[in-house]
Amino acid sequence: MKKLRYHLSVLLAPFVAFLLRILHKTIRWEKRVDYELYKGKIIALLHGNALGVSMLGIDRGIYALVSRFRDGDVAESFLLSLGYKVVRGSSEEGKPQKGGRVGLLKLIKVLREGHTVAITVDGPKGPYGKVKAGIILLAQKTGVPIVPIYVDFDWYIRLNTWDRLIIPLPFSKARVRIGMPLWVMPEDDVEVKREELEEVLFSLALEKSFERPLELKQN
Repeated sequence: MKKLRYHLSVLLAPFVAFLLRILHKTIRWEKRVDYELYKGKIIALLHGNALGVSMLGIDRGIYALVSRFRDGDVAESFLLSLGYKVVRGSSEEGKPQKGGRVGLLKLIKVLREGHTVAITVDGPKGPYGKVKAGIILLAQKTGVPIVPIYVDFDWYIRLNTWDRLIIPLPFSKARVRIGMPLWVMPEDDVEVKREELEEVLFSLALEKSFERPLELKQN
C-alpha cells in the first residue's frame, strides 16, 4: 500500500503543479518581485510557505534543494513541472549519510556558475522554523548573500502538519515580504548567523499584512 501511494504521488505531482500554475494566475499580487534583482543569490524560505514562494519562481530555472530519499522524488517531479531545476541532497551539511556534503558541493558549483538557489531552511522534516546550518555554510563558502522571503495571503488554508503548510485559495490577495540580504563572512560564527536568519524569517512570518485574513485550519 505504501509503495502504491508513493507511485501515485510521483505520478500526480505534475498535475498538482499544473493546478498551482492555474491558481497562480488568480492570485492578486500587491507587487511583483523582480527576480533578476536576486539572480545568483540564495533564497531562504520556510517549508510551510513553499507553495507561495514557488509561485514567484515559476519557469525561472531556479535551483531547489530536495531530499535525496524517496520523499524527495515527489518534490522533484513537482518542481520540475514548475520550471525549477533540482539538486538532490540535504541542508544538514556534515551528515554524509543524509547527503549533506554532496548537496552542499553541488550547490556551491551552481552558485559559482551564477545561478539562483532556493532552500527551505527548516526542511525536510523540521522542526518548524528551525534553520539548518547548511544554508549558512553555503553562503560562507561562496560569498553569496542569503535573501529571506515570505509570502502572505489574505485567504488560505493552514494544514495541521509539522510545517504548518499554507495553501493559498483562489483570488487571494498576496503580499511578498523580503528581508535584507544576509552576508556570511569567512570569520563569522555559523551559529550566530543561523540564529540571525531564523529571527528574520520569524519576523517576516509574524508581520501582519492584512487586517482580516481568512484562515481555514485543518483539524
